[in-house]
Amino acid sequence: MTILTLVGATGPVGGAVLRQAQGDARVSRVVAPTRRLLLPHPKLENPLVDFEHLPADALWWSVDDVICILDTTIR
Repeated sequence: MTILTLVGATGPVGGAVLRQAQGDARVSRVVAPTRRLLLPHPKLENPLVDFEHLPADALWWSVDDVICILDTTIR
């Protein structure tokens, strides 16, 4: 089983990837560090973080794969 970190889970593309990962039987846990809470899910670990001061010693850094989908909103 794969433990996955998903950075950018609050955006539209990241949200779609998050839903796919949560529905994938090969993924046992999704770690999605965000600035705001996501909807709860049994597979989701959602640490709230300050991306300017990420904790280097957090246990949730120990994962198998990382997907990064950082972007910006064009307003």
